[in-house]
Amino acid sequence: MPMRASIDIGSNTILLLAGSFSNDGFNEAISESRVTSLGKGLDRTGKFDPTSIEDSKQAFKEYVKILKKVDIKPSEVIVTATEASRVASNSDELLGFVEKKYGFKVQIISGEGEAYYTSLGVVKGSKIASDSAIIMDIGGASTEFIRVRTNPFSIKETISLPMGSVRATDWLQEGIYDQKFEAIKEKFDIDSFKTEHLICVAGSMTALGGMIKGLTSFDKDEIQGAKISMSEFDNFLKSILKCDAEELKKQYPFLGKRAPYIQGGAIVGKTLADILGVKTFEISTLGLRYGTIFSGGIDERFVR
Repeated sequence: MPMRASIDIGSNTILLLAGSFSNDGFNEAISESRVTSLGKGLDRTGKFDPTSIEDSKQAFKEYVKILKKVDIKPSEVIVTATEASRVASNSDELLGFVEKKYGFKVQIISGEGEAYYTSLGVVKGSKIASDSAIIMDIGGASTEFIRVRTNPFSIKETISLPMGSVRATDWLQEGIYDQKFEAIKEKFDIDSFKTEHLICVAGSMTALGGMIKGLTSFDKDEIQGAKISMSEFDNFLKSILKCDAEELKKQYPFLGKRAPYIQGGAIVGKTLADILGVKTFEISTLGLRYGTIFSGGIDERFVR
């Protein structure tokens, strides 16, 4: 079967997925992640950090080589960019570069598109028993809540909050986290997503799932579908807040460059879960790059 590939340019990571489809479903061949922190300092400067741009260019350079091994050309890859690219005034320094240098066609998608393809990836790649579900996607610069109907798949309601693991880390360091969150609460109707069971997707929550399980290397088969009680999550958050990034990286080597932002991501998860009355988190290792690869392309209504 022909191979298909997708890349998700997020606010903290750039993710690559490739595989093929058969009667048994999607057969994953490649799954790669590079932490480049494009959302770092974004609220303060309105721009991508120069170091993050260079790290991102390096990620694409590596991905070209990886894709070549499975005979996929950059022009054939579905490449999406999300919140950080929607906001950064200098996003073309990266997005324009990777198109001209390597031939990747990057599409900046809306918050609605991000929610649609993220939830599509979760629902199509998982076995969800109920007819409906609420999904939370904590990225580097934004957090999406998506209420979905699982069968047939449809989006019932969605919201995109301008807070994520990288932004929260910046706010915590500047001492303005509470102030920023109060402003978000006033602007967005978060209460409409109240639920006792929340499916959590994307880097921060999948990494935290692995940490809570005590993993030293990332094993998505161990993490996919894991259920974590809020009391367990609360206790774990208290324990990691006593550590700095280097200590966390030693305990959980798979964190790598994500280590400086994992506490911020955990605090975002805790803050939002408390408002929504969540009792259980369910972790999903699927998400946006799976949704785009399952769909085979991006609907033009979601392209910015």
